[in-house]
Amino acid sequence: MMRSLIFLLVSLVANLTLAISPPPNNAKSISLGGASCTYLNAYGIENNVATLAFAAQEIILNAANRFGLSEYSSAMLVGNIATKSANIGFAYQLSPLANFAAQKIQLAVAKKLGKKVATGISLNYHLYNSSNPFYKNTSLFTFNAGLYYQVNEKLNAGFSLFNPNRTQLIGAPNERLAANYRLGVAYNIDKNITIYSDYIQASSQRPDINAGLELDYDNYTVRGGFGLNQLIALGFGWKTNSIQLDVAAGYHNQLGLSPSLNVAYAF
Repeated sequence: MMRSLIFLLVSLVANLTLAISPPPNNAKSISLGGASCTYLNAYGIENNVATLAFAAQEIILNAANRFGLSEYSSAMLVGNIATKSANIGFAYQLSPLANFAAQKIQLAVAKKLGKKVATGISLNYHLYNSSNPFYKNTSLFTFNAGLYYQVNEKLNAGFSLFNPNRTQLIGAPNERLAANYRLGVAYNIDKNITIYSDYIQASSQRPDINAGLELDYDNYTVRGGFGLNQLIALGFGWKTNSIQLDVAAGYHNQLGLSPSLNVAYAF
């Protein structure tokens, strides 16, 4: 009984404190404090779908836990495939929370409009299920779109929007999924050092700012970041020509530690 009460309290606090923006969806994003609007990998299907046009072909599996609670974990598989005319992205995400589970399936297209500019769009299918008969199972569609611009050799910029029409989740009472807007920049201080920063605005919430630093050395990477939403993070990466492993942990000063792991295969 006591464990259930503690879990309910932590879940409530987590939902309130993370309402500004969804939590980072993979180890790299977490380690950069959530700043990922201009980061080039297959998780751009959520963070900024336009970046898929410049990202490498790869498949990535992420497993994450929130605040050390076994009931609050998630798994997400993403992929990015290049064709002659555009890049195709896909994703599947499962996020269980006690007797509730949220699933999301995504299919995206990203295309270069020139050597420096790309745009993209993703169609998303959401499925919500609960083993508790009190809650009604439901499903819905949303979309997200983005723009990515390589300003020069050092500076990149991106803009992403998710669910701008605020799709209805429940009819009575009227509940809608939040819209989310993200503006980001990346600046290469040196060929091995990059700074990332995002400005995020969600429906009826105060804006959030995330920032992170990435340092590459041979096959190794070190990342660190923070978010104004009480998040401090650190991550490490190792890669070969085709395999990449990334681990990260974000710390919330009230809720605790959230570890995350990426396993990627480039082809």
